[in-house]
Amino acid sequence: MTRIRPTWPDLPTHVRDAVAAELGGPVTGWTSHDGGYSPGWALTLESAGGSAFVKVASTEYDVAARLHRREAVRAAALPDGVPAPAFRWIMELPEPGGAEPAWVVIASDVVDGRAPRTEPWDLDDLDRLQYLARRIAQHEVPDGGAYPDFADRTWREAALLTDERPAGLATYDPWLAENLERLAEIASPERQAEALAGPHLVHADLRADNALVVRRPDGAEEAVAVDWPHAVRGAPFIDQASMLPAVHASGGPAPEQVLQRTPLPARVDPEAVTVWVAVLTAYFVRTSLEDPPPGIPHVRAFQRIQAEACIPWLRSRLREH
Repeated sequence: MTRIRPTWPDLPTHVRDAVAAELGGPVTGWTSHDGGYSPGWALTLESAGGSAFVKVASTEYDVAARLHRREAVRAAALPDGVPAPAFRWIMELPEPGGAEPAWVVIASDVVDGRAPRTEPWDLDDLDRLQYLARRIAQHEVPDGGAYPDFADRTWREAALLTDERPAGLATYDPWLAENLERLAEIASPERQAEALAGPHLVHADLRADNALVVRRPDGAEEAVAVDWPHAVRGAPFIDQASMLPAVHASGGPAPEQVLQRTPLPARVDPEAVTVWVAVLTAYFVRTSLEDPPPGIPHVRAFQRIQAEACIPWLRSRLREH
């Protein structure tokens, strides 16, 4: 499921020239970062004006271009102290002689860090990711600002699965098909709105591939979060819980084992967490059964393995609560 990304020389000359001008001098070195699930360029660039991390998307891939535009707004508005690289700039470029934007380019500071160790999972790095989620959630963001309220979105997948009962359900644990009505009740819009509301900053896509481990001046290591297009305002447990299906699916501990090591913030309602686990289960199951979106062929397989991690987690929580 690893994407091999295009490299700096693959960009059109006029895009490279515009980026170099924004950086303050010719690009003298570049590193392309593979991985991820969206098409486009992810580059660390060196120039006479210093280094920058640059992402480029062609508007041919509308989803990727929209995500870059959204990230420019939300990353630029991050409160002071959020463990994230500083956002720098966005530019939109037409093709030579054209009028409409054909390329979206965003830049941020370079993070001098390493990827979390996940093959196999390093439990210390897993703790760092969990503490990163808690540090992000310690920041509150204003209503009506750059971050939409997470609770305003209604996740309809549980109800849709109940109504549609797609044939692909038979490829999952039979318990799921037998309990679709219960799933839809737990993940009802009313319960979602109550469970997911809050004033806390939520990254909303926090996983190992969206974090880097850096060394502090005192020698200790901690994680910082990158890639902020999905950031929202919501409940303080969302990031910490949302990464757990991907952790378990990639060989890490089961979700409740992780939460025993790094508990959720105090005063989090366990029922609210169960609602979110039900939402995640329905979302990953239903989307895994759809055709892949243009340019992102790997995403359905990734959703599938997360769905398979969510189902036993939900079953265990329903036995407990």
